[in-house]
Amino acid sequence: MPPMTEQDHSTLTNAPASRYNLIWVGALIGIGFCFVDILVDVMLFNEGTVRDQLLHPSAPELWMRLSFIVFSMGFGTYAFTVLQRERAARARELEAEKRLDVLFNSAAEFIFLIDPEGTILRANQCVFTTTGYPSDEVIGRNIKEFFTPNSQDTSDCNFPGLRERGFKRADIDFVRKDGSSINMECSASAVPDALGDFTTFLIILHDISERLRVARELEESERRFRAIFNSTYQFIGLLDPEGTVLEANQTALDFIGLTNTDVVGKPFWETPWWTHSPRLQNRLKEGVGDAAHGELVRFEAMHTGKEGQTVVIDFSLKPVLNEQGETVLIIPEGRDITERKHAEEEAKRMQQESAHVMRLSTMGEMASGMAHELNQPLAALISYCGTALKLARNMRSLPEGYVDILERASGQAIRAGDIIRHLREFVGKGSNNKTRVVLDDLVQGVINFISWDRRDSDIQVTFLPGSLSREVFVDSVQIEQVLINLIKNSCEAIRDAGISDGQVEISTRLAAEGLVEVTVADNGPGIDPAVAGSLFKPYQTSKEDGMGLGLSISRSIVEAHNGKLWADEQRKKGALFCLSLPGYD
Repeated sequence: MPPMTEQDHSTLTNAPASRYNLIWVGALIGIGFCFVDILVDVMLFNEGTVRDQLLHPSAPELWMRLSFIVFSMGFGTYAFTVLQRERAARARELEAEKRLDVLFNSAAEFIFLIDPEGTILRANQCVFTTTGYPSDEVIGRNIKEFFTPNSQDTSDCNFPGLRERGFKRADIDFVRKDGSSINMECSASAVPDALGDFTTFLIILHDISERLRVARELEESERRFRAIFNSTYQFIGLLDPEGTVLEANQTALDFIGLTNTDVVGKPFWETPWWTHSPRLQNRLKEGVGDAAHGELVRFEAMHTGKEGQTVVIDFSLKPVLNEQGETVLIIPEGRDITERKHAEEEAKRMQQESAHVMRLSTMGEMASGMAHELNQPLAALISYCGTALKLARNMRSLPEGYVDILERASGQAIRAGDIIRHLREFVGKGSNNKTRVVLDDLVQGVINFISWDRRDSDIQVTFLPGSLSREVFVDSVQIEQVLINLIKNSCEAIRDAGISDGQVEISTRLAAEGLVEVTVADNGPGIDPAVAGSLFKPYQTSKEDGMGLGLSISRSIVEAHNGKLWADEQRKKGALFCLSLPGYD
């Protein structure tokens, strides 16, 4: 289909044919036919002269000659009409071809016309300007010569069936003159001729380099988003404004042991993250409604993982708004704050315990001050009792029992002084000086010291000495603190359990390797299994008002004396604690 030339266009527009010229030609042909008829009649049939035939024809002759003239003029008119129609049709064809040629060369795609063997018959201007090839290097060559090897294979797979199956589409790489390639989408269709045979094929190549570049960038962006989305330690997802799950990151899915297909498409509150608590489900429904109206929602929730672990989640619902301010997405986000909550609780508990320790320290200082203040009046009382006793013994007549009363009063005053002295040593910092002491005597002194604390109790404290007066080299005040703590723990456990016949048995014995052991056993409720494994760790206690420091400090004191302190956790009834110290040789 060659383009229309200027000569064709001028020939079409400057054609001189006129309707009246054709009519005159027809009239002249009719008149000429009449003269011929006159000559034939005169020369062949001797029917008068030419003048007679012109001026005095017979009626039939006249009618016939006029009919010839009219017919010739009508034929001229008909010929003119047919010629005009042909010229108009040709003009339309040329105009359509011109418009097609303009469209063909102004198209932004590569357009080729090829024969069944793939030879290029025609190419549009875009091919030449984009690839750098001149026309003579394109026309007449096989179109596959401009494809990369992989694209040639694609062409071989698709082109042979074009006649049978018609339109084909494939992605190919077109090679420019400078060797670079263009990613193009190729569409091919067979063009039938007038007989219906496919002798020409229309090939259109559309540059998709930018589209592929954008697709690769989107794919890379999606990959990076997925990497961040799934690797973050926080729980993140996407919801529509109605609360339906669109996406959930891997961290959130791993927590409940599910996959995206298990939760996507479901209402968020019906997923396993929330079904353990109807209260939380209702709270979440309200939160989704608020977020759908553009509000930021935040609250704390307890969640159970796939392994049964319970965690505290700082949960939020953040709306994503479009340009009109409408919520198009909701981002649910959860952060595991379990450790933070535990740390806050631990800090609060330690703060309370520190305040308790400070109060105890203050009480100790007050007790020490009181002991110091009472020590002098008691010393005076002992002195007065001693003087009164001496005077009474020298008097001849006294009421019966008077001397005995003075002796008892003096003894109790001395005992009160010993208690106050011991109290001062107990609440004081201690001298940290180790001395040789008989262990049985030290234990007996402790029992005597705490007897005032159980004076109103029916708990029976029994001491079974068995160390054969073996000495130990210890800071007696510190070891006394340990024994007092163990004995008081037993008494409190019996009292709290409501046992009426409570018994605490303290015994000593000689052990192997030169050690001396002290055991404190009771018939109380025994050791709480909840704290059995961490009994000597700081802040471990089964008491509601306990600090959990007594046994930890006691073990530290004993170990500082190269000894050991342990509990018999296998004891079926009551509790038993053992303390061992090196004997002094």
